[in-house]
Amino acid sequence: MPSTFDTVVDVNVQALLRRESNLLVELRETLEREQAEDRRRVDELLETLEDLFTIVVVGEFNAGKSSLINALFGAKLRVEGPIPVDDRISILRYGDPPTNRQISSFVVEQFYPVDFLRNITLVDTPGTNSIVQRHQEITEDFIPRADLVLFVTSIDRPLSESERKFLEYIREWGKKVVFVLNKIDTKTPEEVEQVVDYVKTNVRAIFGFDPTIFPVSGKLAADAKAGAAPPREWTRSRFEALEDYIFNVLSEKERVRLKLHAPLDTIGSLAKKQLMMIESRRELLTPDRARNESLTNQLDRARADLVSNFRQFVVRIDNLMMELERRGIDFLDRYVRIQHIMMLRDSLRFREEFDRQVFQGFKGNVDATIQESVDWLVRENMKLWNSTVEEFHRRADADTRDPQIVGRVGREFAYNREEVYARMRLQAEQRLASYDVNIESRRIIDHAMRAVIQSFGLGAGALGLGYLITSAVSSVALDVTGLTAATMLLVTSFLILPYKRSKAKGDFQRRIEELRTHLRESLERESGVEIDRMIRGIGAAFEPYQRFYATESEKIERFATKLTSIMSEVQEIAIAVERL
Repeated sequence: MPSTFDTVVDVNVQALLRRESNLLVELRETLEREQAEDRRRVDELLETLEDLFTIVVVGEFNAGKSSLINALFGAKLRVEGPIPVDDRISILRYGDPPTNRQISSFVVEQFYPVDFLRNITLVDTPGTNSIVQRHQEITEDFIPRADLVLFVTSIDRPLSESERKFLEYIREWGKKVVFVLNKIDTKTPEEVEQVVDYVKTNVRAIFGFDPTIFPVSGKLAADAKAGAAPPREWTRSRFEALEDYIFNVLSEKERVRLKLHAPLDTIGSLAKKQLMMIESRRELLTPDRARNESLTNQLDRARADLVSNFRQFVVRIDNLMMELERRGIDFLDRYVRIQHIMMLRDSLRFREEFDRQVFQGFKGNVDATIQESVDWLVRENMKLWNSTVEEFHRRADADTRDPQIVGRVGREFAYNREEVYARMRLQAEQRLASYDVNIESRRIIDHAMRAVIQSFGLGAGALGLGYLITSAVSSVALDVTGLTAATMLLVTSFLILPYKRSKAKGDFQRRIEELRTHLRESLERESGVEIDRMIRGIGAAFEPYQRFYATESEKIERFATKLTSIMSEVQEIAIAVERL
């Protein structure tokens, strides 16, 4: 099939053509599976990019499109009538002999031995205001493929409401439009000029520029060419100006320029449509971003509060250790003296007395404090789960989405988002329903607190932390017991006993200080581990939702960057086309 570019051997034109083809391929990659219509349009543009210059004739039925085309052909090849006579797109090409080729249910190629079809493809469309809705749809569907739209309106009802809507549709695609005011033979010259002014004013309001308008009588022109009317009727038809525009003003260079501009119009229109959808998705995801940020901030604050509030238990344990130190020092100071020499010789008796006076209530207080801290962690975990889920749902329920926004983002995107949200909500509710306070408390005791106990190197913690601390401290105090008869000789010289007392007190203080530091660090470390596990557990329930937001946000920004690049390339090519 001949191409517009077959007669224009210009490397610059061919380079621009390749750039436009690449742009269409890039644009197609941004279209999603559910955008089947737009993908098809891009594919059709790719197929017809090197086709002849294409003029698409549109207008309401009975506006005189067929008579107009017959006048251009100089022969009565199109059927004329007062009712819709064609329900298909007719692509008119040059061919000899005349033939038809059915492309689809609604598109047919017709070949005629008409000279101007050697350089131009003419497309005849069904009436846009037909009561058959499909006629309107197939006409709209062909607009993106047009290099020039020849808009035919009847002087009897110029720019009807349906025509205005159709012009707004054409405007969305950025197509060049030339207006034909047909049937002027039914009005006086003064009335024709009034209608021309009326059409100019209204088209200017729609497109923002003064349109090119050709007032003609297609019927008079066709009859005059066919010899069915005297030559003066040709003059009355004013058809020569339209022919001059199509056959002379639209020179080869001008057709090439318009041909190169036409895909840019469609690319720009589709890219803008994609950017609008992306902006709608951004708008739809804005509350999701706020919820994710709120969730992250809420969990960060909760972690800081939990760590801060857990210190009360660390301080209470530390105070118990300080009280233990005070009692121990007081005991050693009172009992490591000459008047208690018999007790000092009996390590068992000394140990029992030390335990009774120093450790009275200590083991129970330590273990009770540890259990209380664990119970507190469990309760706070439950409270945090409830408050986080409730706050998330509160924000979600308060989020009233504009149905128009949801409609613009694409059905698949909206479905995926809601499906992820519903799954996350169900998982969170199931996690809350299965939370057992007793089991959770036992788990912490068995794992986290065991790590504290074992870090002392004192063995398993079955007997409790208080018991193990007691054992560690008692061994220091026992160093002053078991005095032999030989050492008794030195007792009276007051050399050994004061030394033993001072050393025992110093060792006891150092051991207590070591245990205090170790215990404080261990409790803070292990409580931090448990708090982190709590926060991670809650965060994990919302992770699918956060992952969906992150993935979609990244995709949106990637596509936005690509579409912005496409729009920039469209502008660069448009400038290059004007320089041809």
